[in-house]
Amino acid sequence: MSEIKNPLEIYAALAKTNCGQCGVPSCMAFAAAILQGQKQLTACPYLDPARVAQLSRRIVQRRTLEDDHQQAIQALQREIAGLDFSLVAPRIGARLVDGNLAINCLGKDFLITPLGEMLSDCHLNHWIYVPLLHYCICCQGKEPRGEWVPYATLPGAGEWSQYFSHRCEEPLRQLADAHRELIFEMLHLFGAKPVAMSGGADHSLLILPLPKVPFLINYWEPEEGFASKLNILLDRSAGENINAQSINLLARGII
Repeated sequence: MSEIKNPLEIYAALAKTNCGQCGVPSCMAFAAAILQGQKQLTACPYLDPARVAQLSRRIVQRRTLEDDHQQAIQALQREIAGLDFSLVAPRIGARLVDGNLAINCLGKDFLITPLGEMLSDCHLNHWIYVPLLHYCICCQGKEPRGEWVPYATLPGAGEWSQYFSHRCEEPLRQLADAHRELIFEMLHLFGAKPVAMSGGADHSLLILPLPKVPFLINYWEPEEGFASKLNILLDRSAGENINAQSINLLARGII
């Protein structure tokens, strides 16, 4: 019996009345919600039990991005449980607070418990959670060298470099173009410091998403006949203190 992986196959079995009694506005939306695990076939009043049972045996639900993030977090939490925090804290530039690791991220403290749970007064999401756990596990404690390099040159960054450019650097450039004063004010609220660089950027800001993983944000304002430009550079030591995917998540979280 073939598996159903396409919502069109479920849609073909529906009455196509778009009655909305299932809780979504159309039969096509209902079919998609079934594969995503958000709805059950029994929510459709027009499907008889025999047809529900037949279809249910063939449905393969799609994994959501949230499912993948949760699975990654659980795997990292198991690794965290095996760490000695008294040794980890000085290596990663963190503090011990009541047996937890206190890590400063963008000017705010986030606590990692011995079970890998995260506590903070700030909003918690996977943009922060996954990188912080990776940082606790992977950070070699290398001090930043002040040697700034493009993201694409870091170990393991190859498959993520286009995403970094299009989903991190480009959106931040557009935001800076549209709301320059506000964006730089917000970055300063997160601990960004202006620095003097030799590249001639109109604005160069040093920001610390993690204690030993600094970002350098360079922005050139638009001029007559020339578009604006923005890049995010990493200290070369970043590749020894965290993985490329986590850097991507941190940058995307900042955006």
